Amino acid sequence: MSENNIFVTVPEEYDLERIDRFLALSLESQISRSVIQRLIKSEHILVNSKTTRANYKVKTDDEISITFPEADIKRPFAENIPLDIIFEDDSIAVINKQPGLVVHQGPGNYESTLVNALLFHIKKLSTAGDEFRPGIVHRLDRDTAGLMVIAKTDEAYESLIEQFSSREVHKRYAAIVTGKPVKDHAVIEKPIARHKKYRQKMCITEDGREAVTEYTITKLWHTPVGTFTMLDVRIYTGRTHQIRVHLSSMGNPVIGDQIYSKKWEKHRVPYLLLASTYLAFTHPVSGEKMEFSKDIPQHMKDFIEKLEQRVDQ
Repeated sequence: MSENNIFVTVPEEYDLERIDRFLALSLESQISRSVIQRLIKSEHILVNSKTTRANYKVKTDDEISITFPEADIKRPFAENIPLDIIFEDDSIAVINKQPGLVVHQGPGNYESTLVNALLFHIKKLSTAGDEFRPGIVHRLDRDTAGLMVIAKTDEAYESLIEQFSSREVHKRYAAIVTGKPVKDHAVIEKPIARHKKYRQKMCITEDGREAVTEYTITKLWHTPVGTFTMLDVRIYTGRTHQIRVHLSSMGNPVIGDQIYSKKWEKHRVPYLLLASTYLAFTHPVSGEKMEFSKDIPQHMKDFIEKLEQRVDQ
């Protein structure tokens, strides 16, 4: 029987955290705590090659392996999940993804994804890339909200993939970070690769892939509990966690980042304060320039409202 596996090494900041909570946090809630507890009980989660319990407190550098039996793997199916479709024609759709929604299925997470929602709301989707990820051309992290383009035909898929590869797609994000960057505007050019030890993380390393991020400060708040900054961010490459890694490397992590901010729990936000707010590309069939913009999601507005109240104190 073939199986899917995830391997996780415990970083120092999670020392003595319960294993079920640590895994839910480090995997960014892609697997629920109830599923984690079930896998522990069925001995599909091992710590240092040994069985464990859900209340085990992990230690720095513990090696955790998670195995998902083939029986748990499902082909994507339609689910009636709310979906904000802001544009659709015969070739493409543009959606505004809500935070908390995983884009496509992965080990331990085979339902309640964006793909499941797409299969319900948009009957025709390209499978040129992957039959388990129909329509998906690019992705956003689970807790990142905002604009995505979806391919309905194989022709559209091939065109959009080429545009992303040749950096012809214009993507902008809004981010709220802790502190104030040294420069009001800068381009970050630091290569990114998967961390060799902590495989759930990405890191900056000389042997990584090129990654280019540009940011501009758009708003600043000085409050009794600290300084916070709103950034307009443009990315020219599409590395995993790119914005989060680059901003954290400056000492200004995105608020709510469970992986790249050691003090993420301090602010108690429901989702990452990061959203894709602008997307522009060439229509795969008509050749027309397509531009879409969207306001920041409600949880970011709520956080800003709280900041404004503290500024006035």
